[in-house]
This record gives sequence, C-alpha cells and structure tokens, in this order.
Amino acid sequence: MPRLDITFQHNLDKDEATKRLQIKEAEIKEKHIYTVTDLKETWTSPNTMEFSFKIYGFSLNGSVQSLEKAVQIVIDLPVAAMLFRGTIESEIKKELAQVLS
Repeated sequence: MPRLDITFQHNLDKDEATKRLQIKEAEIKEKHIYTVTDLKETWTSPNTMEFSFKIYGFSLNGSVQSLEKAVQIVIDLPVAAMLFRGTIESEIKKELAQVLS
C-alpha cells in the first residue's frame, strides 16, 4: 500500500504540540461526524497516536507522532486514493500550519 509521509516543522515543544493536536482531533471528529466512519484512535504513548477510519469509501490508517520541533504523520493510502495524494498532503499541511503556529 502506498504511504504518505509528512514531517511538519514547528517551534513548539512536543507536549504543547501534542496538546494542540488533541484539541484539533476533537474538532475534526465533530466536524466530520457524517463523513468519517469506523474511527479508531489509540494513543500508544503520550505523544504518538495510531488511527484508522473510512472516508468517502476509502479506508485509511496511520500514525501521528509529536516530536521536538516537528510532527510526523504517516498514512497508508489505498491505491485508489493516490489520485488525491497531493490534495490530501496540502490539506494536512494547511491544518498543521494553523494548529502549530
């Protein structure tokens, strides 16, 4: 399965970045309550979350890791979703910029 790997640099410590990501996670869940299904999320460490969900018929899974001065997001994309890879990546980066600025 193709993989999307995004590393986004920021100026926060990892705990503050994680806190902001958790707040954004709650907002995303509320905003997309009717388009995202089968959402599963597990914080495997204080700063790492693994997730899976379905959206528009696509099943996605991956992880978010908050590091010192960076956030790394890895998503396994179905082959059919590769047509939207650029859009997915740019939207994630746009959201990260808002959350971590």
